[in-house]
Amino acid sequence: MIKTVIAAAAFALLPTVAFAEEAPKQSFTYQGVTYTYTSEVQNGVKVLKGSAYNGKVPFELKVTKSGVSGTFNRAPVNFDMHEVQHLDNKDVVEGQ
Repeated sequence: MIKTVIAAAAFALLPTVAFAEEAPKQSFTYQGVTYTYTSEVQNGVKVLKGSAYNGKVPFELKVTKSGVSGTFNRAPVNFDMHEVQHLDNKDVVEGQ
């Protein structure tokens, strides 16, 4: 489940890079849960910072070509991109 959610965040908006001083908040909904986050590039690594479940579950993910690492609900996550299940567009509703 966590990998699926991270995949949605990582792949649904991976091409979007924010260069503004304050990154705009973005969001998507997956299985009825809305994930809100900011996205920025730090030292060539895409960093997604945000929360789920109405701000109750924080996450910070570092997305590279090879994998994802960081925390989700304060628990460490780390996996290779080949482990990520791709989602159909119908599964993720962007821009909520």
